[in-house]
Amino acid sequence: MIATGLVNDVVYGQLSIRRTKTVILGQILFLALALLLPMITHRLGLNFRIAQPMHWMILFAGLTYGPISGLLMGISVPVASFLISGMPLPVMLPLMIPELAVYGLVAGLLKRRVTSFGSLAIALIAGRAVFLIALALTGGLDGPIFERIQRTWWSPSEGVGFVMLFQIVLLPFLSGLYVNWAKD
Repeated sequence: MIATGLVNDVVYGQLSIRRTKTVILGQILFLALALLLPMITHRLGLNFRIAQPMHWMILFAGLTYGPISGLLMGISVPVASFLISGMPLPVMLPLMIPELAVYGLVAGLLKRRVTSFGSLAIALIAGRAVFLIALALTGGLDGPIFERIQRTWWSPSEGVGFVMLFQIVLLPFLSGLYVNWAKD
């Protein structure tokens, strides 16, 4: 019974943004975690380009609360993080805002049309495509920044693909568990 409910929530369930104060508090918690996780990652000296600490919570918000919440988190988190901590770097900010906004929006939009796993995979591809378009529009495709980004964000030896696969596998289950908990 519980497993069936979890599978249904993983495939179809999202919380209404207007539902309860639990939902509002949950979104505040997601926002706080989206701001704190990158700071902790930087402080511990972990490779944040691989860990992608900001991305996790935005994808999670899109899956859990839907496209509007994911979009708003994708726009507001990198800006707030920059204002609070100076990270992401100013050169990365105009690239990450559209990427993260697309992650949250697409993950939320597609969750009701395909499985959570499929919506995350498509969101990650769409977000990376938008990142590359933004990089091209800012003139970053030719030069050292593109080489650095290519080496650290797409290199299989750096483990980024593994992190994305881990996001696709883990986040739908966590979202389903959270939705089940918040409904009670």
